[in-house]
Amino acid sequence: MQSLLFSMNHYFEKLPAFLRRWRWPVMLALFSFTVFVGAGLVTRLQIDMSQDIWFKDDAPALKNRAQFRAQFGSDESVFIVYRPESGDVFSASALRTLAQLHQDIEQTSYRATAMSDGARNLLSRIERVDSLFNARYQIADGDTLIARKLIGAEYPRTDAAREERRAIAASQESFRHVFFSDDFRYGVLQLKTDFGAVPLDTTATSVVMADEDALLDDSLTLGTLSSDPFAVNLEVTPLAADQSDETPVFAEDTVDEYDRFMKALKALTDQPAYSNFEFYFAGNPVMMESQLAAVMEASSALLIMLVMIMVVLRVLLRSFSAVVWSMLGIVLSLCWAMGFGAWLGASYSTMLVLTAMLAIAVGIASIVHVLSAYLFFRRAGEDHVQAIASAYRKTGFAILLTVVTTMVGMLSLTLADMPAVSSFGFVSALVVAFIFVYIAFLLPLLLDLWHPESAPASKTSRPLFRSKLPSLQPFLRAVANFCQCHARKIVVSYVVIFVALLVGAVQVKTNSNFVDLYKDGHPVRVTTQLVDEKLMGALSLEVYLDFNQADALKDPQVLKQIDQFQQHLKAAYSDKLIKSLSLADVVKDTHRVMNEGKATFHSIPDDPRLTAQLLYLFNNANASDRRSLVSDDYSRSHITLFLRNGGSHEYIEMFESLQGDISTYFDPLISSYPAMEPKLTGVFHLMMELIRHIAVTQLKSFGAALLIITALMMVTLGSKQAGVISILPNLIPAVFTFGVMGYLNIPLNTDMLIIAPIIIGIAVDDTIHFLTHYRNAWYEYGDVDKAIRSTLSEVGQAVILTTAVLAIGFGVLGFSDYLGLAKPGIAGAVAIVVALLSDLLFLPALIYWVKPELGRKQALEKMPVGAV
Repeated sequence: MQSLLFSMNHYFEKLPAFLRRWRWPVMLALFSFTVFVGAGLVTRLQIDMSQDIWFKDDAPALKNRAQFRAQFGSDESVFIVYRPESGDVFSASALRTLAQLHQDIEQTSYRATAMSDGARNLLSRIERVDSLFNARYQIADGDTLIARKLIGAEYPRTDAAREERRAIAASQESFRHVFFSDDFRYGVLQLKTDFGAVPLDTTATSVVMADEDALLDDSLTLGTLSSDPFAVNLEVTPLAADQSDETPVFAEDTVDEYDRFMKALKALTDQPAYSNFEFYFAGNPVMMESQLAAVMEASSALLIMLVMIMVVLRVLLRSFSAVVWSMLGIVLSLCWAMGFGAWLGASYSTMLVLTAMLAIAVGIASIVHVLSAYLFFRRAGEDHVQAIASAYRKTGFAILLTVVTTMVGMLSLTLADMPAVSSFGFVSALVVAFIFVYIAFLLPLLLDLWHPESAPASKTSRPLFRSKLPSLQPFLRAVANFCQCHARKIVVSYVVIFVALLVGAVQVKTNSNFVDLYKDGHPVRVTTQLVDEKLMGALSLEVYLDFNQADALKDPQVLKQIDQFQQHLKAAYSDKLIKSLSLADVVKDTHRVMNEGKATFHSIPDDPRLTAQLLYLFNNANASDRRSLVSDDYSRSHITLFLRNGGSHEYIEMFESLQGDISTYFDPLISSYPAMEPKLTGVFHLMMELIRHIAVTQLKSFGAALLIITALMMVTLGSKQAGVISILPNLIPAVFTFGVMGYLNIPLNTDMLIIAPIIIGIAVDDTIHFLTHYRNAWYEYGDVDKAIRSTLSEVGQAVILTTAVLAIGFGVLGFSDYLGLAKPGIAGAVAIVVALLSDLLFLPALIYWVKPELGRKQALEKMPVGAV
């Protein structure tokens, strides 16, 4: 094994000369491959930013959501919160503006539906508009139930009439927080969309959610109580969702469709006619629009990061060729990997940004090691051909080992049961592999064409160049002296700090909150705070009730269990739950209305015949609202929970508790409805499942990658001691980052979790270069001090240059307004600096103290003469 390892150094030393002889075939092959992957980028690139890409097709969370949408349509609504200049949503000017806006949105969506297919991606996605303008309330006239619009065509033209409507609205619990705030300063328009609920089979029957009455048709809709309580017969045709147990399949919506929809909607509300309204937008389409904006900002930030890296490279290496060839390596490796992955059918997610960050980190680190070694040997007096051969002899195997270990770490992510994470791991491994291809097969040829100029230090040397790089050598010699004199103290201090930070890292909580991704003053943050304090809350959750038996939801016992469940939620989760709505609420309200509004009748009747009659009245009076709450055969319904914004830690715990509550309140019905299936679903539930999944997957992958990398280093370095010695330096950057977060009580969100492989990749890169060079020097000299000083002299300089370049590059991301990028950028910069300190202080001190043999005696016995 040792003979093979030393032979690799000589193979890499000869590689530039071999490539020089086959220059044109090699360049032609790489050019052809670039054209091939370029075609893949142009014709097959797929970027999916939806939540679905994170789950397998048969994931229960996706199945539950699909079943819900097949029955009740999309749960992705847009909430337009408005604040009138008058400060009162029932003022004359506010009601006039609301009426005009409501009708404008309705009519615009109808016109868009009738237009070309291209236009259907805009406001035609709106299926229904609800506001104070068309909100229906129930009144009784003898045995007749009447559903009347609060405003509609009968516009209140006097103050007295408006106050009357205000009083009616205030008496409707279902209106409060949904259409107006308690102080009447804010109102809401709810736009129900079809996002995520358009069947792939366009011939399938869809759920009709539009109001059956014309917008301004304010005629009374009546339901009359039958004299025969057994004569209730709802003559309706069950929907497709009631006729099949198969999971429905819907067309996928791209983030671009959400973005164009929101732009069209905001263009409408920005018209001068609505200038007396201040608007705030909430809902999942708004979040998707913000997500696209964040990705675009991340792309811009990465470009700025690359520019900063170019500047730092130019300053430190004093060479434009070093800058150009480094950037070319990053760009080509990314294009090769993405194009090749596209041909293989890979679909990319927002994690593509992290893949780019990994390419920058690993690519810059590896290329700078080569360039630094090249310049080192040029300053030592070697000509270009000799210097490039020496540089590859010193760095080639270390780069190969770095690439292999990083690839294995990334490929460990493909074992995750999350397609987006698996794709990220696969494509990231491809990127790292292609970085090696670029360094091994193209960079030597490019350096022949244009290489950094250097000369031995002399009076003729360029002063700027001489004043920069050589100045590191005295510093590195001082580092070696310090580590030699204080080896034990340094190691003990590091171990103590490591243990202390490990304790902090164990205490860190995984908690993601989408609002925390935006800085103070961002529209998403402002709107979220507003709707939490004044209205229905920023989040919603659906409890989907499928009893798999017709008329189950006419059973008083079922409705009473739903009601008791809601009352329990109100008491148990008062800090999170603002309100809940269900079919049980409708039955209770209808029961009270039909009994002169007496509070004692605000209950579920015990008599199933009376319950059926009340539901019959409600259906006849307001069919569209009934369809939004219960299926035509009364086998399926849902409870909508309006929640305040919060972090994943508290809501994942709440969801687990809710599952127990569901069992407590609905298990008693199993004897009557054995096929009953109550489930949590909705966009927010899917998001929490995603965050929980990422946390578990990343922590497992983090541990697996570390073990695999350590084992590989033991094998490839030919020494168990080398593998053990590498563990702490590889762990310290990540443990430092997470430990500090734990002590400062900073939650660990998904963005920070996902950047962990990049932190390990950077740490492993420098550690491998250090240990590989030290092992070679130790085998050659047999003297620990000489080996460490040689290693610090050559590798130390490259590590410092790499750290300076990457730390500044990642630090630039910290200025991003999108905190989902800024925080990982800062954490990455800190981790890179910590990795540098570990490689310059801890590793040399540990070796000085322990003096590991690293299998030198056995290796020398088997090594060919002159191999070192």
